[in-house]
Amino acid sequence: MKRGGLQNYIIRRLFYAFLIAFGVVTVTFILLRIGPSSPADKYLANISARTQDPAAVVEAVESRYGLDKPIHEQYFNFLVNMARGDWGWSFSTSLPVIELIQRHWVYSFQLILLSMLFASSLGLLIGIYSAVKQYTKTDYIATFFSFIGISIPNFWLGIMLILVFSVQLGWFKTYYDTGLPMFSLANLKALILPVITLGTGMMAGYTRYARSATLENLRKDFVKTARAKGLPEHVVIGKHVLRNAILPIITIVMFDLAGVVFGGAYLTEIIFGIPGLGRVSFNAIFANDYPVVITITLIGAMVVLLTNLATDIVYTWLDPRIRYD
Repeated sequence: MKRGGLQNYIIRRLFYAFLIAFGVVTVTFILLRIGPSSPADKYLANISARTQDPAAVVEAVESRYGLDKPIHEQYFNFLVNMARGDWGWSFSTSLPVIELIQRHWVYSFQLILLSMLFASSLGLLIGIYSAVKQYTKTDYIATFFSFIGISIPNFWLGIMLILVFSVQLGWFKTYYDTGLPMFSLANLKALILPVITLGTGMMAGYTRYARSATLENLRKDFVKTARAKGLPEHVVIGKHVLRNAILPIITIVMFDLAGVVFGGAYLTEIIFGIPGLGRVSFNAIFANDYPVVITITLIGAMVVLLTNLATDIVYTWLDPRIRYD
């Protein structure tokens, strides 16, 4: 692929990504602001036993944060401040949104990264080995457990893991300890159950996709030619079969990343008490803390858009026949 064609394609995709991100922010803002509750409602519980007038407190809070203005004016001010780098103030934590993200993003990042590595590496290896050993006991066992892994909800699996390995056996804590050093064996041990919870379903899916893609390529003529030349089996599988089979799997992995960011990681963080962006967003939704919700939603959307762009670029490296110009 010509360099100029790739550059033009990247520019176009980044422009579309900007439009999509703008749409995500707009829709999220409107849905949150037209809701029946107000960010000021959380203050009412604190004054229920006092003599203060709840209506006066709500009015004062909304005036302080500009929530008493028309929604179109609130939206315009929010976009202007966002363009300046001011992502707003968290109503529920009384912290700047940027500071809140900086405190909690690393917990989500380590969980998602380790889960994706766990799921993709084991899923690919088991799927390829299962395809090479087709119709053997190993293949049947891998297929059986992959169906089970896909069928089990990750939140149920997380609860069962806590009950067995934390409550009954006492091997792990029932909650995530934020006091552990980030780069330590103790922290890695604390993430074992969350990573298994989040990665099991994805690993089962990757096993099925890898097996199917490998079987499809094992029947191709170029594989027969490579074997006829006398190439070792590990070279045939690793160089010829894997490189062609991995293309559709990359797409699945990237799409799963969207599901992990918006769904699976949220539930896993809540179950294990991990103070990541998922748990922060979950609490912010119930507090109607829309600056936090919008920012985390925008981060998730940008992750999806940029990973999809990276997938297309990797495609051109793995398969020179793919062109975008």
